[in-house]
Amino acid sequence: MSKLSLREAAKLAGRGKTTIHAAIHDGRLTAERNESGGYEIDPAELHRVFPLKADPDTGQFIDQRTPKDRQDSNDAERPSLSLALSRTATRTGRAGRALATAEQELAEALREIERLKTEAERETHHARELAEKEIGHLRETLEVERAAKIELAAAHAAHLADLRRELNQMRALMPPPAPLPTAPVSAPDPAPSLTSPRGRWWPWRRG
Repeated sequence: MSKLSLREAAKLAGRGKTTIHAAIHDGRLTAERNESGGYEIDPAELHRVFPLKADPDTGQFIDQRTPKDRQDSNDAERPSLSLALSRTATRTGRAGRALATAEQELAEALREIERLKTEAERETHHARELAEKEIGHLRETLEVERAAKIELAAAHAAHLADLRRELNQMRALMPPPAPLPTAPVSAPDPAPSLTSPRGRWWPWRRG
């Protein structure tokens, strides 16, 4: 059998909760504390201090409280129950108010997100329109400049063609150039002869 709470132990022992609690406080009855702070009592330990009665057919321990004990126990538990219900209602009310506040804050956050989203979409649309207008203007300017360059190149080519035509016409009207005069060719001087008397000399006859 699992361990008993203070109320269950009083029920089986036919005693009040105060009696069981006093026995635990005096050290006559051993009990442990659970996570919530309540007592956990082993049935064998309770039977050692307060003999229990068992049903011979089922083997289950019998409630030994008298009708007056049951009434007193119920009356004693009602304030605790009422207090617990009151505390639960208070906590529920706080939780409800906190939930309502959270829902309100969430709704405001969603509205703010929607507003920011709409504003961002509006700004994006406006920026896209400005970009498209600027691109269109740049394209028109580029087309005008390209057409002007083509027209200027054509005019330059036509002007060069006119200059070439005028130059050819001027060349056709000019007389042919006169031949350049040729200079007379003079005969080269004869080379001096080594056998000439005037040029002969003998070094060994000198003096």
